[in-house]
Parts: sequence; structure tokens; C-alpha cells
Amino acid sequence: MAPGIMWVSSRITYPERLSVDKYSDWYENDHIKDVLKLPGAVAAVRYQAMERPVKDGGEEKTYSSEMPWLVVYELPDMVGFRESDGFKDIAQRNPPTKQEIETIYENVQFSVRFYEQVQIFEGEKAKENGPAKFIISGALEPPSDTASTADFDKWYREEHIPLLSRMPGFIRSRRYEVKTAYTLNQLQPSDDMGKVPKYYALHEFASEELPWKQIEESVSTEWSKRVMGSVQKAEGGWYKVKRVYPESEWGSVGN
Repeated sequence: MAPGIMWVSSRITYPERLSVDKYSDWYENDHIKDVLKLPGAVAAVRYQAMERPVKDGGEEKTYSSEMPWLVVYELPDMVGFRESDGFKDIAQRNPPTKQEIETIYENVQFSVRFYEQVQIFEGEKAKENGPAKFIISGALEPPSDTASTADFDKWYREEHIPLLSRMPGFIRSRRYEVKTAYTLNQLQPSDDMGKVPKYYALHEFASEELPWKQIEESVSTEWSKRVMGSVQKAEGGWYKVKRVYPESEWGSVGN
């Protein structure tokens, strides 16, 4: 029974048909709550993309700029939830209403992933810093040979996360390996396991803003340059917390 997350990013494909406000109302007040009523899902956070300041005033192209909405569901038993009748019912057997299809699903693209936890690192001031306000979202895939994979893991554990942990407002870092990935576009699923980077990291911060200068410095070390220069696939982004569904409120619902 390995812990993990269900990770769902999305974007409105037809903004002339579906407003951000209407989409957010459906997601935050209906859909997330329906998922959290299922056995095995104990908490969730919805995030909204944010932009990093760019020196020349240009626009930075990131995964979060392409998929500006993200929901992360906490799953104490990731496989158990993914294979449960409850999730299959909501995902496959009980189709959405005609109104939901026409209003939401025909106008939104979803990327759904199940991740199994690999590492969790909590900062010394995690409780003092309070709940997260921002996250760094990063998915990377190193070369598949044993030496490269080992160096990638060692870099995270011995350099990158320790550097992040010393930054203002750091709460924790969690690392995962993808186990299931698919895109849902107009209710048509397509497998993404061959496209999605194998490993994912979610770094949480509670500062008034992300420590951009220190973040940039953390990926400027020689070890970082070597690792980042060899990755086969990469997705990165910046998100701010939009709404929290805490375990204290939802942890016993449906469980």
C-alpha cells in the first residue's frame, strides 16, 4: 500500500464558450467534492498558474502556462484508489450529465496522472512556516541507464532539495514516479505514458512570493547543469494555491 497522488492539470480550450469563473465554480464546488467523497481520497488542493518575472519582459513558456489549472488529490493508497469501484464509477461507468458534457467536457482538456511517492522531505520550519501558498511543479526524465538514474536520484537527495530547504518559506518537497497518465479531451482518453516524464517533484513554499533568485541559483550548480543537460523529457511550472480541501475536513468522508 504505497501513498501517492492523483494529479490533474487542465486548460479551457474554448474560452468563448466557457468562462474561467464558471469552470472554477464547477470544479471547486462540485467536481472536487465528488472525488473527495470516494473512499481513499483524503484531501485536495487546487492551484492556478503564475508567471515568473522575466528580465527582458518577455513571456516564459512553461507547462503551467499551457495547463494553468492543477488539482492534486492526496491518496494514502494510490493503487487502491485508482483500481477502486468508486473511482471507476466516477471516471468510467457513470457518465457526466448532458449539461456537464456540453458546458465543461467539450470545452476543457484534462491531463490525468497517478503518481507513487518516492521521497518526502520536510523542512525544519515546516509547521512554523504554515500552509503552502505556492508550489514549484517539475517533471523530469533522466536517461534510462542505471548510472544516470542513480545520479539523478542522488542529485535530488543530496543537493537540490537541501538547497531548496534553506530558502525562505520552504515547507516540503515530495517526489513521485508516474504510474498512469492519460489525456481526456472532449471525453476521449488517450494514453500519455510514453510522453510524460517518469519522475515528478512538488516543492511547497509559504513565503509571500517564491524566492526566484535562489531558485535560479539552485539550478546553476555544476551538478544541476549536468543533470538538467541530460534529461530526456521535462515539464516545469509555477502555481499558487487557489483553494484547499484539508484532510481535517475531508479525511473521514467516504473512508
